[in-house]
Amino acid sequence: MPSFPKQAANSLVTETSQYFVFFCRSVCSAILAKCLIINVLRLIIVILFFIAFLNITYTARHTWATTAYYCEIHPGVISEAMGHSSITVTETYLKPFHSKKIDDANRRIIDFVERSIGKAIA
Repeated sequence: MPSFPKQAANSLVTETSQYFVFFCRSVCSAILAKCLIINVLRLIIVILFFIAFLNITYTARHTWATTAYYCEIHPGVISEAMGHSSITVTETYLKPFHSKKIDDANRRIIDFVERSIGKAIA
């Protein structure tokens, strides 16, 4: 059986409890720091998802308005469907027509003018 040096029983308990208190404080502060870091990371992830959600809904609204405009739906109807207060708000969503649509419109006007001039001369 090992023999221990003779010490007062009181000193052994005091040293052990002091070490234990210090150990508990450092462990608690480490756990607290870990929890704070995890909570901050969770907050960052939530903010990123919220921004992504806003971007997705904005893109969907913008796409719907532009598609309706390409289908030649009146901007007033698009404005009302989107819940805007005026058409000027809706116009921010509408992309300009592709050059093919503009070329087709110009071709129709030129053909109409040529036919009108041809009838006037004949």
